[in-house]
Amino acid sequence: MSNVSVIGLGLIGGSIAKALKHCGSLKRECGDLKLAIEEKAVVRLFENWEELIAWSDLIILATPLSTISQLAEEIARHAKKPILVIDVSSVKSAVVPTFEAKTSGMVEFLSTHPMAGKETWGFDSSDASLFEGCTWVISPHKNNRQASIDKISRLIASLGAEPMLLSPEEHDRQAALVSHLPALLSRRLLQFVEKTNPESLKLAGPGFRSMTRLAHDNPQLQSEIASMNEENIAELLLKFKELL
Repeated sequence: MSNVSVIGLGLIGGSIAKALKHCGSLKRECGDLKLAIEEKAVVRLFENWEELIAWSDLIILATPLSTISQLAEEIARHAKKPILVIDVSSVKSAVVPTFEAKTSGMVEFLSTHPMAGKETWGFDSSDASLFEGCTWVISPHKNNRQASIDKISRLIASLGAEPMLLSPEEHDRQAALVSHLPALLSRRLLQFVEKTNPESLKLAGPGFRSMTRLAHDNPQLQSEIASMNEENIAELLLKFKELL
């Protein structure tokens, strides 16, 4: 896969672009793209889907979770040659049904999710070493080929991450426990302190700052995750309430 295109140059997409040093984007107007060009993480831009698909061996969708299915439909509509497409989104049940339905002989969609990130976002926060040592989940569907899974596993390993196969359902359950629920609790803890006694924040040390670090994460991302993985998060909240 010598020609890799990245759509979405925020924290994750930008980090992939920096690691690969070879990507393209459809959106010329975004500020993240301007930074990516300045840092030479982008080497080619495309005016339309036809140009992008014709050039690409692999397309990586790193846009907001709510846009992934629509982008997959656009790619499937315009694909005139065999091409592999992956995403890096946080909730698999939100995208895998579309990926499975749109996978055909011409285009194959495979869903993935790197378990890496920061409490800051945008290309300015991206880092070529972001994925080193992290787990990167691959959630195949019934129409995926083993050759494609193996290919993406090798790409993931080349970025320093460890590929792991999980079903979409199991990914969403486990991600809710170790990622989505902690982010929610972090935000609520900070809000609770701010509402109860904001003056006490002057006393806050590294322990409190660590526990509330995720409260400053991308609000759009966290809102979409809370909405699209609501059932798993709600179930875990009830269990956590019992523990408290």
